[in-house]
Amino acid sequence: QESKRSERVFEEKVSLYKQILLATEKMLEDGVIKGSEEMKTLPFLMLRLQMLGNDEAIMSYQKIYHEINNIFIAEPENDEVEVSESSSLKILELLGDFCNVCRLDLKVSNEKIDTKLFAMISDDIKKSNEIVLGKVNKKVSEVYDELMKLDKSINLKAIKRDYISWQLPDWPKRVEYQIVTRSRDKIFFIQLSAELASGKFVAEKLKDLLPVFKSKFPDYEWQYDKWWSDYENRLVTSIDINEPKKAAELYIKIMNETKDLVDKIVEDNK
Repeated sequence: QESKRSERVFEEKVSLYKQILLATEKMLEDGVIKGSEEMKTLPFLMLRLQMLGNDEAIMSYQKIYHEINNIFIAEPENDEVEVSESSSLKILELLGDFCNVCRLDLKVSNEKIDTKLFAMISDDIKKSNEIVLGKVNKKVSEVYDELMKLDKSINLKAIKRDYISWQLPDWPKRVEYQIVTRSRDKIFFIQLSAELASGKFVAEKLKDLLPVFKSKFPDYEWQYDKWWSDYENRLVTSIDINEPKKAAELYIKIMNETKDLVDKIVEDNK
């Protein structure tokens, strides 16, 4: 009976530790912490950890939980909060320590990973994450070059690994014109999106702009649909990923011809 009990507890611990890693991975993967979903899950993971984990595992995860809490409460008015690159790296570092503690708790080994080896692994994880966060893929680079040929004065908001964005300074944080690459599908998404709760009022008005986009840019098939959200929040079309010039031209065109309409939506709701 003691053997069966130990085996069951072991299985529960493995399952719990995997859930913690997956929940944290989801936050870092999309770069957004969602209060209505993810922040509701964390307390229950912590309670389960208190029931099953040893003291060291609880203390190690508490540091991660504390860091995530600090990110979210920094913007109490928003249901969705972006995770900065520095915060993402810090959470990854804390996750590495948590995994090391779990290794002991699960008796994978009787001691932690050698200090030097752990430092090397942590450094490699940090470098790979910096590559993901900081370096653009080839197709983003290509479309960026085409944008610069068309308008060197354009003040882009961000050039990320798989997308480019632009917005006016007074707009909500993630109300943006974007070029997004999807290498597997071999397309560029050219879109106007409103991704966070702070810009939900813009998302609701984008439907009214759909006929404008269809009229002004009739050579493309425009849709009003969902983007990292459970409600419709973008106007989007797609272009073959091997046509960066065409993508850049359309991007500049929709920005120039519709930004005043978006700005009016923002101004009317201040």
